[in-house]
Amino acid sequence: MSGPDIVVIGAGSVGANVAYRLAQHGARVTVLEVGAPGGGASGASFAWTNSYNKTPRPYHELNTAGMDAHVALANELGGGPWLKRDGGLAWQEAPLERARLKETVERLASWGYPIELISPQAARELEPDLAIAPHVDEVVFTPSEGYVEVALLIGALLAHAARRGARVLPGHRVTGVLRAGSRVRGVTTETGARFEADAVVDCAGPATDEVARLAGIEIPLDRVPGRLIYTAPVATTLRRPIHAPGVHFRPDGAGRIVLAEHVHDHMWNQPGDGAWPPERSLAAVAVHLPVLAGARVEATRVGVRPIPVDQKPMVGGIPGLDGFYIVSSHSGVTLGPLWGHVATAELLDGRPDPRLAPFRPARFL
Repeated sequence: MSGPDIVVIGAGSVGANVAYRLAQHGARVTVLEVGAPGGGASGASFAWTNSYNKTPRPYHELNTAGMDAHVALANELGGGPWLKRDGGLAWQEAPLERARLKETVERLASWGYPIELISPQAARELEPDLAIAPHVDEVVFTPSEGYVEVALLIGALLAHAARRGARVLPGHRVTGVLRAGSRVRGVTTETGARFEADAVVDCAGPATDEVARLAGIEIPLDRVPGRLIYTAPVATTLRRPIHAPGVHFRPDGAGRIVLAEHVHDHMWNQPGDGAWPPERSLAAVAVHLPVLAGARVEATRVGVRPIPVDQKPMVGGIPGLDGFYIVSSHSGVTLGPLWGHVATAELLDGRPDPRLAPFRPARFL
């Protein structure tokens, strides 16, 4: 017996995970992506897998479950070369920030999160290329964290979905949602194509609210921009995501480093942005990673992060509208594999996930 026809809108980290699981469990899946798979918010993500500052605890637990799901997915798909899980390092220099960091460590330790304070010397044994200010006496090490090479992950997920019969169709912007009374029956696109379906899953990232509006649903979604800077290759042994004062950075393959300066996230779109060139952020990171001195900026990307207005996930169906399901969250990379499992169980088996009770779209309706 064949499964239902399901349209998944969006082929980023979330959409690819949802499409793979649905196809694996027998649904006839069509993935519609306005551009190239992975070319939206996922392709401009720092892709740090973590539950470091995810509060309250129910949200923290979802993120730790997402981290576990990444490991299981990598094993399931043959090893997962996209998943880098060597831990992360963080430290602060100013007294107030150091006190806040210590509070975070204590909270996470009390929640059972793998976290420890190590000496700067021990941190440099893990990452010899780091420079840590002399007055810093403690560095946070989070051994279960890491990062994802998102394009590789999305490619693998969609390839495995296609082997199970899924159609992946780039270049399709959804412009209409087909309804029959209180039930969604499919979508139309700007090319004039019509895709009938038993269910539509809105994984459209920053356009999630626009797609929902086509179905007659108003949901509040913020679009939060962030700039990532990519260096030309440098000779470095860096392996982990690093959160140093005011900046974060990690390896990005073939010797490249991807980095961001925190203050720039709040200033990039203000008048006078030209006064904050990427080289300025590169110099800020080079203080902590001296091998970047003299390095060249190769590219920048500005990603628009889709974040529900309360900064918590929005996952589930819409009361009174059958066949329309939303999956939207910040931390789409960390949570993507979990969302695949959750959406599949709820859509195909009708089994609501109790962990999602505080995070349903209905809280905004």
